[in-house]
Amino acid sequence: MTPQEPYEDEAAFDPVEVAAAERLDEEIAAVLSGSVRPGSADSDLVAMAGAFRRGPSVSTYAAVERRVAEARPRRSRWRWSPAQVAAAVLGTVLVVHGVVNMVAGEWISTSLGEPHNQHAMIDGGLAFIAIGAAIAVASTRRRWLPVAVIVGVPLGLIMGGRGVHEIGVFAWGAVAHGAAGLAAIVLLVTYSVAWRYSRRRGREEPV
Repeated sequence: MTPQEPYEDEAAFDPVEVAAAERLDEEIAAVLSGSVRPGSADSDLVAMAGAFRRGPSVSTYAAVERRVAEARPRRSRWRWSPAQVAAAVLGTVLVVHGVVNMVAGEWISTSLGEPHNQHAMIDGGLAFIAIGAAIAVASTRRRWLPVAVIVGVPLGLIMGGRGVHEIGVFAWGAVAHGAAGLAAIVLLVTYSVAWRYSRRRGREEPV
């Protein structure tokens, strides 16, 4: 007489119960994968599936926060780049204007039909070079941009206005003054847009 097997007296698994268990596994897997439409799954099934879902670890939250913090300065740099470029262009235009006044002052005066004053041309040229250089340097840092706006925009607009009467008299002068005026307008617009956007984002994302 041979000893009985441990489970030979137990009843076989009910096929209906096996099918139900497999169906439950499939439903839980569907909830976990997100393929079930929200609100269509049974609340008990959702709770059961939630027991199998692992929440993000502390290191995951830290990594996400670090990536977000790194992305903010990058977005800020791109936001202010147009204003910085406009300030650099305005500074360059003013420097070139000053150099031309110093080396070609007599030609400019003759073209405008005005008496030439070499001393005034040289002093004015040096002033333009100094102001243009200051604006160009201010364009390299976002925190210095207000200096470029305060100094460069009024001067550029005045130069642009003065160039209007030179359109039919001295074309090169009209172009030089018009370039300064246009650069000043672009600087004012781009700076205003970036400033307003930064204030709005600052209210939405307090740090």
